[in-house]
Amino acid sequence: MLFDVRAVEAQHRPLIQNGNLGDAFRAGTFGCVRLIEDVVHGGSWKDERATFAVVDLGVRIINDCGAAGHLALSGFWSAASHQVRDLVECHQLIEYFRHRPSDAQEWFESDGKERYKKYGFGKVFDNLAKDRGAAKFDLKQSFDFFSNAGSHPSTAGLAWQMTDVGQKLIGPVPHPDRFRLFVGDLWAHATRATLQFVDTMDALNRDHEPIRDQFRFSHAVVAGAQQLLSEITAEQVREFWK
Repeated sequence: MLFDVRAVEAQHRPLIQNGNLGDAFRAGTFGCVRLIEDVVHGGSWKDERATFAVVDLGVRIINDCGAAGHLALSGFWSAASHQVRDLVECHQLIEYFRHRPSDAQEWFESDGKERYKKYGFGKVFDNLAKDRGAAKFDLKQSFDFFSNAGSHPSTAGLAWQMTDVGQKLIGPVPHPDRFRLFVGDLWAHATRATLQFVDTMDALNRDHEPIRDQFRFSHAVVAGAQQLLSEITAEQVREFWK
């Protein structure tokens, strides 16, 4: 509405087209969106607050993925980062309700400072560590990074809108290297969040057929992409993603 983003998108779009690595990351993220959407629209789930909360958080993850992708494509880096930060928080809450489904009603009814005190990211992070031990992936590190980059006017966040030589990035600015990193990171976070969503929905609805059996194709796309893309190194990105 305020800026013409066509020139920025024209530099970024070839990086996610024509069968290159970015195209694979984009397809993998879309696979996550499709699987969650299939579960939301196609499943028959328990009439319980925890399930309702997880479904709503899954829908928010879909919207976060869409917004983050469009904002990065258009060169709005801080705003795109904020969407990933939100995705990470939704991911953690989904896992939390898997372990403590009885807290979902209180979380739903609480607001403002009360919700932050009991269900802020740090508090939920600590409670999850007590319930299931250390996680395989440290969501707090990602949450802190994307909070600083996109959600708060911190020193790190302000640096996110400058080039290496100190030039201000005003409005939509193309940055192919940053776009590559962002697209890969978005896929990784979307995949982890989606698989957690699947595990939590299955755990809360044990009397239902597992999601991997209800939605075989959609689940296979997400699980397959995880197997194919998770071992890609930074050196391979530089070599093969042109």
